[in-house]
Amino acid sequence: MERFETGLARERKSPATVETYRSHVRQFFGFKVDEDSDEFREFLHDYDFLETRVSLYLSTLAEKRSPATQAQALNALVCFYRLIGRPLKTLPEWARPKERVRVPNWVTVEEARAIISHLREPWNEVASMLIGSGLRIGECLDLRVKDLDLARGTVTIRGGKGDKDRITLLAKSMIPELRRRMECSRAVWAEDRNARRPGVALPDSLATKYPRAGEEWAWFWLWPAPGESTDKASGIVRRHHRHEEGFSKALKIAVRRSGVSKRVTAHTFRHGFASAYLEHGGTIEELRELMGHTSIETTKIYLHCLPRLASRAVSPLDHATSNITDFKRSA
Repeated sequence: MERFETGLARERKSPATVETYRSHVRQFFGFKVDEDSDEFREFLHDYDFLETRVSLYLSTLAEKRSPATQAQALNALVCFYRLIGRPLKTLPEWARPKERVRVPNWVTVEEARAIISHLREPWNEVASMLIGSGLRIGECLDLRVKDLDLARGTVTIRGGKGDKDRITLLAKSMIPELRRRMECSRAVWAEDRNARRPGVALPDSLATKYPRAGEEWAWFWLWPAPGESTDKASGIVRRHHRHEEGFSKALKIAVRRSGVSKRVTAHTFRHGFASAYLEHGGTIEELRELMGHTSIETTKIYLHCLPRLASRAVSPLDHATSNITDFKRSA
């Protein structure tokens, strides 16, 4: 596991990817193979023991897990054995979960505004960015001052999912609020500089190439944490950005107070952005670019969020001359 995690760090995998891969590998270590089963003995004629074990493990995931989870487990195991110097060979065919079309859980703009009205600062600003720009919560909290172009109305995402950069839109109504946020963040930055605190963490090898860049205003967090904490990677005590857990707790309370009867998470706002963008005439290809999807098939799932057919169609009950309530009264 030490060699594995060292390899992940060398390849600059994101903390979320590292944690996910680590979890899948540990679950695989705990998987017990029935070596007396006919399936196991049949595979051993043509495949090595390890490859057979991996295939049978993936087949067990097909029973209760989604295709995405199974694919994630496969990626984790392929990566693990590659990094420890024993790359996997050809695998026996494994069972796959049934593909199911699921409609994303999203909020309308009106529902989002109702929830945001019950969020305190700065979480109301974070939620507004999620629904207004279609950001993931990690991308939003990781924003730095230099990533916002208020004049052009754009947001630049650096090192998003899949370590990809992209530019997405910025709601014009958010610009005055973001200007005020920058003033507050600049006061925190000035306090850190006066106290000679270490600069903020920088991505990849920039800290080595530009050792003082973390002290510059342009690299400072848009939503800095109120206090300092220890950087897990370097061990340096410095100021980080706000944590996702704080937003999740505040959001849970706001949803309850708003009366919105949906399960709402940070990602629900991102889905709301996508559905609203398509509903107001945006194209799938444009949305794919704004959302940062690699495949257009991922973006097409949001077509299921457009209630055009359901809103145009007329229920058979509405065709009746009297409704059920009137019928019961007359009976």
